[in-house]
Amino acid sequence: MSSFRPPKDFSQFFKDPKGRIVIAQFPNGPLWIWLGATILESLKISFIPSFWISTIGLLAILYWAGLEIFQGVNGFRRCLGLLVAMIVLMNRFG
Repeated sequence: MSSFRPPKDFSQFFKDPKGRIVIAQFPNGPLWIWLGATILESLKISFIPSFWISTIGLLAILYWAGLEIFQGVNGFRRCLGLLVAMIVLMNRFG
């Protein structure tokens, strides 16, 4: 028998353990790395080969998604991490 019970109030999906609604958070390290890699790749003026830039960006966004899936502060952040990971992997390998 499963112990999962959906919350009576859907807003619980967006609340952290302190009861604050958390939808977005200030970008952390992996997101800054992904953003930088994305900008460098789009400008095509970097001295680093495009393959390495895209690989670094891919690893950074997947690391961020993993952090959200396993350590997200609420259900929304965990689902967001899973959704981003699925989209990134499908776009890259699908």
